[in-house]
Amino acid sequence: MNETTIRILHTADWHLGREFHGRDLTSLHQHFFDWLAGEVERREIDVLVMAGDIYDRALPPVGAVSMLNRELNRLADLTRLVLITGNHDSTARMGHGSLLRKEIELRAGIERLGEPVMIDDFEFALAIYPIPYLDPVTSANELDLDESTHQSVLTEAADRCRSDLASRGETRSIAIGHAFVTGAEVSDSERSVRVGGSESVAVPVFEGFDYVALGHLHRPQRVGANARYAGSPLPLSYSEVGVGEPKSVTVVELSADGTLTDQQVEIPQQVQMARVSGTLEELLNDPDLEDKRDWWLEITLTDELRPSEPKDRLRSRFSNIVQLRLTAPVSSGPGIPPEELERLARSDPSELVAAFLKEVRGAGPSVEEAALIEEALEEKTAEEVNS
Repeated sequence: MNETTIRILHTADWHLGREFHGRDLTSLHQHFFDWLAGEVERREIDVLVMAGDIYDRALPPVGAVSMLNRELNRLADLTRLVLITGNHDSTARMGHGSLLRKEIELRAGIERLGEPVMIDDFEFALAIYPIPYLDPVTSANELDLDESTHQSVLTEAADRCRSDLASRGETRSIAIGHAFVTGAEVSDSERSVRVGGSESVAVPVFEGFDYVALGHLHRPQRVGANARYAGSPLPLSYSEVGVGEPKSVTVVELSADGTLTDQQVEIPQQVQMARVSGTLEELLNDPDLEDKRDWWLEITLTDELRPSEPKDRLRSRFSNIVQLRLTAPVSSGPGIPPEELERLARSDPSELVAAFLKEVRGAGPSVEEAALIEEALEEKTAEEVNS
């Protein structure tokens, strides 16, 4: 290892516990962690930084918690880790970084803003400043700010980091943040962070650091001169499939004089995904689709009239139809008998939604989806009652 250079691996947005249109992603996440551990060891990574959204929700499933505990321990046997919480993570449940083993630093909330993780066993010192996701409403009050916006809260957090850095003399620096930086490209799978004002922050918020490791947006991309989103290791929506840069981690090499290089390292995917469209007959007979028989597919049927039993017929060729979309309106299909219309009108709305999901994707709603459906239906009913 060249002690005049520190090698950092930047990753983000693991979203452990996430499903992909009803598909369990556990094995895909495990495939990623197996690959990641191999890369950390092979490339002699000195520090791994994770820029938030460790879990997909504040109360993750037990399997996701077990996976994280196991994989953090495996990675900590190979390198140092610095992680922050994202907007999907619970600050209260994950604010226990001081209880972890010494190779793992996990930051949540405002308590240690401006306090760096120091890497000082090289020929030069590196200060890593974790800036976890900060809810603008609660954080602005705790930070005694006049404005409850992401811009104001993150500016205050970054100012604290820059103030500390200025007191350290010749020290190289990295900031880790979780935010939507203006000008970056979004996907369908990111949860909005629009709480208490504008959800975006300007690039200059993160000025003054040698490198800024960002999380929140799921497409790998550069923003500004020295900031980059690592992106999620797995596609989390079909808007991320087949467009832009491939799923990757970023390997950064930082020298004592501030010279920095970064390299995108593509993550091999356990399953292939694609969007395909055409008429039913085209999709059943197109020879160019032969290699996609086992891919996870989003299929859009463009028939002018809705074909009979399209999913069953497509399954004769494609084994993993994750989503099926039909562009033809329902009214263009065969006529529905009056008794069937009456039965549908009397059906429980949640049962209709569940039947619809099962028809278009082959599986009914998960427990979490069922709860969201009930909440939406209750809100709609209240609107109708009160209107």
